[in-house]
Amino acid sequence: SYFAPLAFYLSNLAMGKKGKKKGGPPPAGVALSIQEEFTYMSLQVETLERELQVKAAHAEEAMRSEMEIRAKVEQMEEDFLAEQSTTFAVTADMARQYKALQEELIWQINSLETQLTNQKEQLDMTNHTLEELIKDKTEDIEGKDKQIQHLNERMNEMSSEFANMLSETLELMRTQIGEKLKDSTEDSEGNRVEFAQRLQDYSQRAYNAVSVNPRAITDRGGKSGGDGA
Repeated sequence: SYFAPLAFYLSNLAMGKKGKKKGGPPPAGVALSIQEEFTYMSLQVETLERELQVKAAHAEEAMRSEMEIRAKVEQMEEDFLAEQSTTFAVTADMARQYKALQEELIWQINSLETQLTNQKEQLDMTNHTLEELIKDKTEDIEGKDKQIQHLNERMNEMSSEFANMLSETLELMRTQIGEKLKDSTEDSEGNRVEFAQRLQDYSQRAYNAVSVNPRAITDRGGKSGGDGA
């Protein structure tokens, strides 16, 4: 240690003083002269100066290291602040883009909902119009069916009345002609038979002509309705 000689010297001085006061025996060893003590003290001063230089160098090195560390810390803080600023800018830009996209999507959703509502209303109106049209057509068809049925019944009645009237008329004519033919001579017998047969054929054709076929009338009515449609 650098302080060992100095400690030894101070210890010798203290023992010398203590021995002088108490009158005891002198300290062990040879006493140093003034020149030797000066030399010894100079060596101690040089030793302390060298130690001071070493400590100053250590202190300077420590200060330089501290300054380097401080510089690194400051650089790291600057980098952190720059990174933080960049992160905030990117985050703000992303937030603006997200908000703009959200507003665009909300507008599109509202527009689609409006279109859907309008289309539903149009569909409801179309369905209502179609139902009304079907109802009107159904009522029209039912009315025409009733008219056809009524006409068929009326025509059947008229046909039956006309057939009865024609039958009565033909029967009356047959009776009158038969009475007239009885007054004829024997030579006209063949003509009388032929005339009676012709009268019978005429009566049958007339009856068939006035007979009404309901299905034929219905078919004609359906064709007329189809042509009108």
